[in-house]
Amino acid sequence: MDLSQARREVSVTEATDSWIRSRYGKLLHSPKFRVAAAAIASALTWFCWAYWANREVPEQALMSGLFQGGVNLLTTAFGSALLESLFLRLGCSLGGRVCAVAIVSTGSLCMMLAAHWLASTPNVLLTVLPVYAVVVLYCSSYIAGLQKIKTKYESIEVAVQ
Repeated sequence: MDLSQARREVSVTEATDSWIRSRYGKLLHSPKFRVAAAAIASALTWFCWAYWANREVPEQALMSGLFQGGVNLLTTAFGSALLESLFLRLGCSLGGRVCAVAIVSTGSLCMMLAAHWLASTPNVLLTVLPVYAVVVLYCSSYIAGLQKIKTKYESIEVAVQ
């Protein structure tokens, strides 16, 4: 590949990125869209996982997948909103952030266990534990992101004044 061809490819890539940003920029910056997209992705991912984890009992696999997908849809949507609220109420101290993650992830675990108890899921631990690990990681990342936004906002405020 010569230099002019490489420049053309970079130019096309930049034009495509610019078109996507101009078309979908507001949508991608919307907290509601981010929460909805995360909730849908979570529901689909964990539906598939629960179905696979319980595939030895086909009549239960679909039910377990539907319950896990539904629980993850709700817990991701409500959990993200709750994390935002707890971050504001408990403050941005390390203790407040840890408490927010613990509250939301424990609530999610309780909902998952209750749903699988109702669904009579045969492999509850195999179904729930990987999801719970990702829930804790998601909550921690979400709180870290909120802290980063807060820090950036405060530094901008100081720089403007």
